[in-house]
Amino acid sequence: MEGLSLLRVLIEATGLPADAVERELKKILSSRGLTPETVSLEDVRDVLTTYLQDVLSEAKESAS
Repeated sequence: MEGLSLLRVLIEATGLPADAVERELKKILSSRGLTPETVSLEDVRDVLTTYLQDVLSEAKESAS
């Protein structure tokens, strides 16, 4: 699975508002030079790993 169908499954699996998740994913993909149409599962894994690390770092800083 890859591309838009992969992103649709991912967006639905979050259980979060689809529009917000889609915007955020597209922004992250774009910043890495990736397009939603051609993104692979490995690309998504890499992007989400980085995103989660960033979110956790921001949460840690906010808690301090």
